[in-house]
Amino acid sequence: METTITPKKGCILISKPLISDGFFDQSVVYLTAHDAEGSLGFTLNKASSLIAQDFIDEFTGRDTIYYGGPVEQDALFYLHGYDKLPGAMEVDNSLYLGGDFELFKVLYTEQKELSMPLPQPKFFLGYSGWSPGQLEEELKNDTWIVLNPPFNIDPLTAKDNAWRTLMKQLGGKYTLWANAPSDPLLN
Repeated sequence: METTITPKKGCILISKPLISDGFFDQSVVYLTAHDAEGSLGFTLNKASSLIAQDFIDEFTGRDTIYYGGPVEQDALFYLHGYDKLPGAMEVDNSLYLGGDFELFKVLYTEQKELSMPLPQPKFFLGYSGWSPGQLEEELKNDTWIVLNPPFNIDPLTAKDNAWRTLMKQLGGKYTLWANAPSDPLLN
């Protein structure tokens, strides 16, 4: 895995151990935008107890909704692999954000009914956002590890254990943190 200190669209941010922010503690964030206007991403490993079917009547099954971040937690976002969805923003790694929601619902339902090989979309409440220069400042303060693609994690299938898994893959001093309890005082 290639680490760098320069964030870009399509990279992954891994929170450093002992981050002082309660939401981002042991977080893995997929960055979907990074430009002069700021940065936008979604936390991949913070599952909620909610499912998409609670919000979208046409959906069947039990698709977990993740907490994407502390901003706009009342808004539903979706990351997917539907490359022809009008209005979808291409991120990287054949992944797209948002797009025409009515058409998305049709594609999603057809995919489920036909057992198509497209990856399952991932749903988020809220997002992680940084104003211009804010993420760079956090990187200078040693808050995040930046992973550039290709990486050994699929943003659509990452689960709650993603932070520990990535820390183990980074090796060295991070392996120790990967095996530590969430609260070091409980050790």
